Amino acid sequence: MNTLAKIALLSAALVPAADAQHWVNPEFETHRLDLRDLGYPEVNQIPANSSAITSLLAASNGKIYGGTSGEEAYLFLYDAAINKVRHLGKLAGQEGVHHALVEDAKGMLYIGAGKNVFREVELSRKPKPGSNGVAATLWEDVKRPYAGYAGGRLFRYDPSIADRQVPFPQDRCAAEDLGIPVPNNGIYAMAIDAAAGVIYGISYPDGRLFAHDIAGKKSRDLGEIDADVFFHGPERDWRSLPRALVTGDAHRVYTSGKGGYLVYYDPQDGQIHSTGLRLPGEYYPVQAYTGHPVVEAFVKAADGLIYGASSDGFLFSFEPEKRRLTNLGKPRVSRRVRALAMSRGRLYLVAGERIEPGRLFSFDPKDRGFRDLGVLAVDRSPYYSWRGYQFDSMATGPDGTVYIGESERRSHLFLYLP
Repeated sequence: MNTLAKIALLSAALVPAADAQHWVNPEFETHRLDLRDLGYPEVNQIPANSSAITSLLAASNGKIYGGTSGEEAYLFLYDAAINKVRHLGKLAGQEGVHHALVEDAKGMLYIGAGKNVFREVELSRKPKPGSNGVAATLWEDVKRPYAGYAGGRLFRYDPSIADRQVPFPQDRCAAEDLGIPVPNNGIYAMAIDAAAGVIYGISYPDGRLFAHDIAGKKSRDLGEIDADVFFHGPERDWRSLPRALVTGDAHRVYTSGKGGYLVYYDPQDGQIHSTGLRLPGEYYPVQAYTGHPVVEAFVKAADGLIYGASSDGFLFSFEPEKRRLTNLGKPRVSRRVRALAMSRGRLYLVAGERIEPGRLFSFDPKDRGFRDLGVLAVDRSPYYSWRGYQFDSMATGPDGTVYIGESERRSHLFLYLP
């Protein structure tokens, strides 16, 4: 075969491959996006059905730590020095780590565990009678798996010692068990006041706010964050509860509460107060309807300004000292902001409901504009390629890299370079 014939044959072979890759994201340079497996495949990779990434933390040692949800919960790290993800063992008896990874002033990590929030809820076939019968029956269905459940446990992990270990999937994580903060409940979200040495969290399904004193190794129940039980959605079989907390001025801890208002816990008087500021969202002022958006995520800028996102898909800013909340808009029609992070002065968010592919957006606080960065698709053919659909966590590394946690049956850690 002569040279021209070889070239023609090669060109013909490449045409179908090019056509097959038409779905690669055209919204930004594809080399800015990459992904990593959660361990070495077929050796010590976090197993499928236990790999949905539901917590990410950028630690002070420069590493990215993550927690997974599924049949079993795992802890893992991404180390830029080796450019790989290593899993750190499973949290025995736990199904998920949902928005519950924090670091204290000494570099110790705290992990809040509970049941897998993505598990399918067994629904009753016949609702209770009455105008509120469907909601009352659904609440019983949601509560049923927790009836014999001792509760989600809080763990402490020392990276300076345990990071040196290389466990296999069946091995336990070298984390210290600190007990159960709220009996019969999983841990749904956590934040830390590192200066005060206190971890705050929200439980599921009862929505209890709790505090854990790091020095004393004791947890306290601070009360109910929202007495109303409702299912505002878009996940209709999840009780609507805030999925994030953030510390602000005077050691106050902010989240969302009754009526969709931003609320805070004040350690000075031990009470939960309303700011009188309502989260942006879709409100339905009709008879017999109870529901409102909840906060999905918080991120704090270097100047202390807090950015947040609601379950109805809105982005907002909050100035604690001025008690001012500003609606910054909504990047897409569908509801939910699944994850939020900040890098180099811009906000990055994954938006969309769980029934559809999440899309990556950026928001520039200077010009108040969104940019649609499209679907999260990585193509490194012929070595590997993957298109992500579901994501539930983000963190920003020390060099500005945005890490995005996929939350599927078999998940990956995505890296976006702004």
